Amino acid sequence: MAGNSGFSLPLHGHCRCGQIRYRVTQAPRFIFACHCTDCQQLTGSAFSMGMVVPEAGFGLEGQPHSWEKKGESGGWSRQFTCRECAGWTHTTTENTEGLVIVRPMTLQQHSWVRPVAQLFTRSALPWALMPVQFSFETEFKDPSPLEQAFAAGGISPGA
Repeated sequence: MAGNSGFSLPLHGHCRCGQIRYRVTQAPRFIFACHCTDCQQLTGSAFSMGMVVPEAGFGLEGQPHSWEKKGESGGWSRQFTCRECAGWTHTTTENTEGLVIVRPMTLQQHSWVRPVAQLFTRSALPWALMPVQFSFETEFKDPSPLEQAFAAGGISPGA
């Protein structure tokens, strides 16, 4: 599924200091919150946000630092951060080949961002659980329902 039709593109984002910039030219597939302990440590908060976009629709300027970690699933996850300010801009994973997980709070305009799902609720802080359509104790297998919910939800910068 391609995501929301009529989605206002491109989207622009950057790390805190601006040395790493990116451009999203294809509509996101969906947005989620992740409550895993890795994301909690990376953000210094209760969860992270992820916006799944096609790799072909993601352009990067700058040379981010990347590091890889094996996740609970056994697959690798590669985080990309700014070498100067350590701002976490995006992630790629073994389980999401051909996709980039953009950290949507690094978008220049992000007030429209709303998750349709939350992952790793088993490690969520009780007060941080969200009233979203889909909740998973760990990961999910089929992204189709999330993509459909995102497309049907009218979640976009112009909404």
